[in-house]
Amino acid sequence: MTLKIQTEQDDQRQLLMTIEVPEDRVEKQMRQTARKLGKEVSIPGFRRGKVPYPVLLKRLGRDVLRTEAIEDMLQNVFTEALDEVDPDIYAPANFDDMEMEPLVLKFTIPLTPEVELGNYRELRKEIEPVEITEEAIAEALERIQTQHQQLEDVERAVEAGDMVTLSGKGELLPAEEDEVEAEEAEDAEDAESAESEDEESDSETEYPEDNVIFNSESVDLVMEAKQLFWGEDFVNNIVGMSAGDEKTFNLTFPEDFEEEDLAGQEATFTINVLNVRSRNLPPLDDELAKLEGTFETLDELRESVREELQNNAESEAKNELIEGMIDDLLEDAKLVYPPAAVEAEIDGMLENFKGQVTRAGWSWEDFLQLQSTQEEQLRENFREGAEEQLKRQLVLRQFIMDEKLRVSEEDVNTAIDKRVGQFGDNEALVQGMRDYYRSGPGFEMLSSEVLMDKAYERIEAVLSGNAPDLAELEAEAEAEDAETETGDSTEIEGEEAEETAESTTTEAEAVAEVETAVDEEEESEEKEEAEG
Repeated sequence: MTLKIQTEQDDQRQLLMTIEVPEDRVEKQMRQTARKLGKEVSIPGFRRGKVPYPVLLKRLGRDVLRTEAIEDMLQNVFTEALDEVDPDIYAPANFDDMEMEPLVLKFTIPLTPEVELGNYRELRKEIEPVEITEEAIAEALERIQTQHQQLEDVERAVEAGDMVTLSGKGELLPAEEDEVEAEEAEDAEDAESAESEDEESDSETEYPEDNVIFNSESVDLVMEAKQLFWGEDFVNNIVGMSAGDEKTFNLTFPEDFEEEDLAGQEATFTINVLNVRSRNLPPLDDELAKLEGTFETLDELRESVREELQNNAESEAKNELIEGMIDDLLEDAKLVYPPAAVEAEIDGMLENFKGQVTRAGWSWEDFLQLQSTQEEQLRENFREGAEEQLKRQLVLRQFIMDEKLRVSEEDVNTAIDKRVGQFGDNEALVQGMRDYYRSGPGFEMLSSEVLMDKAYERIEAVLSGNAPDLAELEAEAEAEDAETETGDSTEIEGEEAEETAESTTTEAEAVAEVETAVDEEEESEEKEEAEG
């Protein structure tokens, strides 16, 4: 009763598996299924469970009984075939087709993606050190001043630096060729009536909604070019206006404007000034530092700002370096992955999007109806981005595996010590967060961060020509594997340590939960002491 198994791998990392089940095995299963069904049906002249097989076969019908038997044996047959073939399965198999007699089952099994990287060890790049300028520190301190500013209504014209409440609309003017096309189209149309022509000539010019770049009934804006998206020309047009004034003006965005879609384009604005307030910033001194919390002096605040800017800049530089390396890896990489891998990526993106919709207060069904779309259409919209995201994940994972990067228990413990250090002397909170980082989402998140730090360090080493020899890394990895097998070491495999960015939110929630639990415990102890 041995299964006859045939396999064929297609060019999309899918294993096409055909299983032919011997007829005597099907017959045996039919008898077992008949005994099971015999306990559920009543046949005159026979006790339940004692109905002879030929009687049941006649009563139920051979086709019905055979179908029931196949359903009963399907999972066992598939599992047995998998054990024999032992494919590198990536995702659940699809049951494609079935032939009844002889019984032939056909499955498609998604296999783990194959990734072959090019000779990335030859890549070189000069890595600039991250430096924080005094100007950046000054701007950050000014933002802190702004957070503590005092606003005062004034009855005068707008001056540079004022906080102005305004309403209005801004629209891009059509390019000359667009105007010519519009005029030609208008000339081609026959006027419906003289009255409609008159009404048209008296009406205000309207532009397509796609051209609208500003539209608000009330918004507060600081009249400083460096703080305002539309720049110095916009500020210069508002300066001198007073509350109640309306003004229409045009401006042209510079060719090097930060928003490329607007660069070099002309726009028209109609602005109403609703209110004018002066901004009084607190002095940049020790008192301002004290307003920020734990600082006693301005120097302490300045140093904290510098450290935060440095950390943010280093993190951004790290991400840019990793993303750039992924771009380089993709250029020469050979990737083959099953369609199921893309579908899984789309599933994740769709679930994240559903979460955003829910948090915005919509039901999924109402959102789809409002957008006049269906879930399948959204899946297609996500497909291109999902495939690109999958490719990037695959080459980064392969880089980590090729470089034998791993996260040890010691690595995680060191990261935990560093992370809980920010909670100071609050022993209960420190212990609660240690517990969080040692299991579940917290452990996965921290392991992933440590792994990415190692990947960044190795990328730096590769690009500077200082990476360790691959043969030595291979030997070290084999030695570590041997230690792990004897129980002398604990290693966290790179793939197991990967986790998504959403874990950051989970961490914040965990901190809040632990803090709440600690506060409740302290309140309970204080209450007991008071009652005692």
